[in-house]
Amino acid sequence: MESETLVSDDNVMYDSPLEFMHEVAEKKGECVAQSVIPLGDGSYRCACSCEEWEVVTDDRWKGLELAREHTGSLVTA
Repeated sequence: MESETLVSDDNVMYDSPLEFMHEVAEKKGECVAQSVIPLGDGSYRCACSCEEWEVVTDDRWKGLELAREHTGSLVTA
């Protein structure tokens, strides 16, 4: 018996980069995309598409944690 996996069309992992960027632009001011970008000095600039949150941290994983905290999706044990 074959199992069938259903995948939602709303999953960002199936959007092309262009489709994703259009969605971010359409939802300006909302927290739909966060980034953690390495800077030349070893630090990371973390920002959100809401344009109201931006920090610099010295650790990529801390940046990801801060982004999750910003969006309210931080999972605590």
